[in-house]
Amino acid sequence: MSKVFISHSHKDKGLHEALRDALIEIGHDVIGVDSLSVGSNISKDLNKLLHSADAVIAILTEESLNSRHVINEITVALAQIDAVDNKLFLPVVVGENIEIPDYLLDRFVEMVPNFMDRYLSKVVSSIHRAIVTLEEKRRVKTEQAEKLETSKTEFIREAEERLNAKEASLKLSANFWYGFGYAALILGVVATFYIIKEGIGKEMSTAAIVFLSIKGIIGIGLLVASSKYAFTLGKSYMNESLKNSDRLHAISFGKFYLQAYGDVVTPDDVKEVFQHWNISQDSSFKYIGTKNFDPRILESAIEIASALTKSDKSSKKNT
Repeated sequence: MSKVFISHSHKDKGLHEALRDALIEIGHDVIGVDSLSVGSNISKDLNKLLHSADAVIAILTEESLNSRHVINEITVALAQIDAVDNKLFLPVVVGENIEIPDYLLDRFVEMVPNFMDRYLSKVVSSIHRAIVTLEEKRRVKTEQAEKLETSKTEFIREAEERLNAKEASLKLSANFWYGFGYAALILGVVATFYIIKEGIGKEMSTAAIVFLSIKGIIGIGLLVASSKYAFTLGKSYMNESLKNSDRLHAISFGKFYLQAYGDVVTPDDVKEVFQHWNISQDSSFKYIGTKNFDPRILESAIEIASALTKSDKSSKKNT
C-alpha cells in the first residue's frame, strides 16, 4: 500500500499512535519524524521523508497548531504538492472549537471531537478512500504514459520510414531529370554542329535555306526546351527532397526531446513538439507551367522565314 507521513505535536502522541496503528493494520506504511536517526540533518532528512510519502496527514489540535515543527512540516508538504501533483495532504481536525488557519480551510479530510472508536474508524476510512483514489489516478496516468510511449515510438518510426523512402525517391527523380536535361543540351549542341555542317559549301536556294533553318530551329528548340523543362523538374524534385530533410530533422528533434524529458512529457508537450514537423509550404511543382517548356518555335520559324524571304526579294531587285 501507500507510504503515509503523520505530522503531529509531541503532546498529541496518543492520537498519533492510535492513527498510526489503525493505518498500519489496513496495510499502509507509516513514517514520521520519530524514524529519523539521532545526529542526522533533521531539515534535510525531513524533506526526504516528506518527499517519499504518498500522503501527508496532519493531526490538527490546539497543541499542533501552536507547534513550530508541525507548521514547518505542513508548509514543506504543501510546497511539494504544489510542485508535484501526485501526492495528498490530508489534515484531520481533532477537538472542538479549533480555529483552522485560512490556508487549510478547504483541505481537511475529517473533523472529529476525538479518536474514540467510531471517530477513528471514520477518519481512517476517509484517509484510505483518498489514498485509493490517488493510486487509481496514478495507475491510469501510468497506463496513459505507457500507451503514449508505445504510440509515439510507433508514430516516429513509421514517419521516419515514410520520409526516408520519399526522400530517396525524390532525389532519384531529381537526378534523373538533371541527367535528361544534360543529355538534351548535348544533343542540341550535336544537332547544331550537324546543321551547320550540312549547309557549309553548298549552293542553296532561298527555299532550301528557309527549310534548313526551320528544321534546325524546331529540332534545337525542342531539345533546348526539353533541357530547360528537365532542369526545372529536377530542381523541383530536389527542393521537395530538401523539405523532406527538414521534416526528418524536425522529427529527430522531437525524438530527442522525448528521450531527454520522457518522464515529464505530457500529451500537450508531444503535440507542441510534433505539430509543426509537416512543413506547410507550397509545393515546388505548383508554379511549373507551359512557360517552362514552350520554346516559341513557330514564332521563331515564321520570323526567320519572313526575314529570308525579304532578303531574297531584295537580292532579286538588285540584280
